[in-house]
Amino acid sequence: MTTAPAAIHQRLRDYADRLAEQGALATAGVRDAFARVARHRFMEAFYFRGERYEVPQDALPSEEVLDIVYSDASLLTIMPADPQEPASSSSSPLVMGPMLEALDLRPGMRVLEIGAGTGYNAALIAAVTGAEVLTVEAGAQAAAGAAAAVSRLGLEDQVRVVHGDGYLGHPDTGPGAFDRIIATVGIAGVPPAWFDQLAPEGFVLAPLAHAGVHPVMKVRPDGTVGVCLWADFMPAVGPLRPAEAAGRTPGATLQGDPATVPDVVPLLGDAYNDAWFSLGAGEERVTRAYLAGTDPLGGMCALVADDSRACWLRTDGSLMHTDAATAQDMAALLTAWDKDGRPIAQAWSARLRPAATRDPLLVPAEWSLTR
Repeated sequence: MTTAPAAIHQRLRDYADRLAEQGALATAGVRDAFARVARHRFMEAFYFRGERYEVPQDALPSEEVLDIVYSDASLLTIMPADPQEPASSSSSPLVMGPMLEALDLRPGMRVLEIGAGTGYNAALIAAVTGAEVLTVEAGAQAAAGAAAAVSRLGLEDQVRVVHGDGYLGHPDTGPGAFDRIIATVGIAGVPPAWFDQLAPEGFVLAPLAHAGVHPVMKVRPDGTVGVCLWADFMPAVGPLRPAEAAGRTPGATLQGDPATVPDVVPLLGDAYNDAWFSLGAGEERVTRAYLAGTDPLGGMCALVADDSRACWLRTDGSLMHTDAATAQDMAALLTAWDKDGRPIAQAWSARLRPAATRDPLLVPAEWSLTR
């Protein structure tokens, strides 16, 4: 079964309306962009729940394909055979929408994107600003695919795809060239070069490595850092790649039944992520860790003392641990967060400091509660 063009337009409107109802879209400009820019035109295939789906560009996709594309799912679009070639995906609209809102885009703004992916996000930005978006993509296959999508849709005057490492941004444009810089891959820190290319009143919006995941943070030229939303992203490649890009897998075995932290109500939904962020703000040993034989959805926030000692915080508030001392450390962190009133991730702020990396990076440090 195929879908008529008129139905595609209606599907796009319904898609934008649904995202707005879910709280992902707030302003008319961003909502209109989602209602006008067709996500399916930026991918020729994707992987979803273990299956590969073709997205024809010379014919109308099936209803099944469109139902998946216009859901809130993130879609893996490139799964390369070459381990040196990065994978690529189209992020969940429930993340893309809030990130575009956080950019506070206005007509005429110049935007640099690090991580083109399919090119869809850059096209959304261009639809809001009406100005050319320059997007840098490290993966050769992804860059070629994004450029092909831009070409077949006649968007060459709105989106320019550059194949290259985003560590240096796009220095050919000169200092102060961009009002906003957005990264759509998880990065270890912000390169100083990005600030050179940023206008004085601009800011960087990027998923910065924190406690094994990549929450989206707003970074201003004065070095102040604020948290916008909890999220996780595919890690960048090259100098931007986080050290623990895929989390850790301690070679440890559990001792006995899970220990339950007393006087803490069960953690559900956003409360778990808020606890994870807060624990990571106060303890650098907190990270994402995999636990053999358990469902990752049960909670991967862990305090990893070393390769044989770790304690996992589960979504029900219980702790699974290898030793009592590590469990006590995690319990103390969790209890302190609870006594502080369970601050959300967005309540934290930090300042940038130089990281001990070969290629200069600035990373958040000195976390403090601001609200």
